[in-house]
Amino acid sequence: MPAIKVPTNFNIDLDFEIPEFHRRLFAWAVDIVVQITYFLIARKIYITYLGFNAGDNAYEDSFWMSRVFLWPIIIYHIACEILMNGQSIGKKIFGLRVVNENGGRGSISQFLIRNLLRTTDLIFLIIILQMSADTPYGLLIGAFLFIGDIVLVTSSKKGQRLGDLIAHTILIRTN
Repeated sequence: MPAIKVPTNFNIDLDFEIPEFHRRLFAWAVDIVVQITYFLIARKIYITYLGFNAGDNAYEDSFWMSRVFLWPIIIYHIACEILMNGQSIGKKIFGLRVVNENGGRGSISQFLIRNLLRTTDLIFLIIILQMSADTPYGLLIGAFLFIGDIVLVTSSKKGQRLGDLIAHTILIRTN
């Protein structure tokens, strides 16, 4: 299992294990399942709400309510990593955590930068948009970004994706 040494100010090197790619992938899949489950439940509640409140303002309400239901999906990773010490639900299940390059707790700005550049999760959004539009461009862009992240994770010494490189964070195993 690959490991990295992080020097500290006290002349002590900290050793961190870099998780295998399949561990990262499974943690990501769990997070996607959590987000999809939330979306399906929120959608069911929303459709029930529209059924009971069908009236003149139903279209205007539906426009804003659909945006409100999407916000938890958009901020899921940022909120989880800030509130759960660098972990999301999937990362917690598979024993992973995001730390800064010095081995300490990541800052809020690092979590924001890291997750604003989350390209792999955009694939599902692009695929959903692709299903509604009959053009292949969204799927091609999503596949290109996903493959780019896979290449970065597997080829970089610290197993970092684009968001990690820019935010100066590392995903480690917690044992």
